[in-house]
Amino acid sequence: MFSVTTTQHRGKQQRGQQDALFDGTRTIQSLNYPVRCNVHHASELLIAVADGVSVSPYPNLASRYWMDMLAPTQHGHSFDARLLRQIHSQMCKKMARGNTYGSSTTLVAASIKSNLCTILNVGDSRAYHINTKGDWQQLSHDHTVLNEFIASGQAQSGEDYADIYSGLAHCLVADEEAFDFAIARAEKTLAVGDCILLCSDGVHDVLSAEFLQQSFTAHSPRECVAHWRKHILHMGAPDNFSIVLAQLNSLA
Repeated sequence: MFSVTTTQHRGKQQRGQQDALFDGTRTIQSLNYPVRCNVHHASELLIAVADGVSVSPYPNLASRYWMDMLAPTQHGHSFDARLLRQIHSQMCKKMARGNTYGSSTTLVAASIKSNLCTILNVGDSRAYHINTKGDWQQLSHDHTVLNEFIASGQAQSGEDYADIYSGLAHCLVADEEAFDFAIARAEKTLAVGDCILLCSDGVHDVLSAEFLQQSFTAHSPRECVAHWRKHILHMGAPDNFSIVLAQLNSLA
């Protein structure tokens, strides 16, 4: 059994909502979605966040498309890189033409079966594991230009670089030629009480890792989501943001 807490906002500087999320039951793409908590009486759960790339033609359509296409795969489908490439192929058939050509999004998704969590991500939307002691571990990989340089030895981890290097190196693009995007995969065995947090960069670019972690020492998971939302808005919410926090309450 899982409890899933979600919230979403368009950000104070944005006209529309470029994010979309899947809460295990439905796709949400709202200008202002308050904190909601739902209980899932099942041994399997699929959750996801997609952040449309603002410089692409229709980022809102790209993010929504991925949530809607992932939703039917949560039962009876393999959750792996092959699935993402199949959905990308379908995205291209639908959107890689006309005004929607080039529409792009990031993606982070978690499939939890019993107590085994599998994370897949493309881009810089993130997944974290949080155990009952409040210890955090980032499970996703940020596909940024800087991280590409670090991996190739052209840059050093921990050094300061110009903001331009924080741009995306990989995302999901409605372009049949853009098929070689990188996919990061991670697995984590969960204990009862552990949480998986998915969020767009409108969260982790505004709230520091220290702030996010400290919240868990004083708040319940639902209270944490409300706490984070309040502070992002207080700090000006410069970007769309989405949060999905799932907690494993019991094993079936």
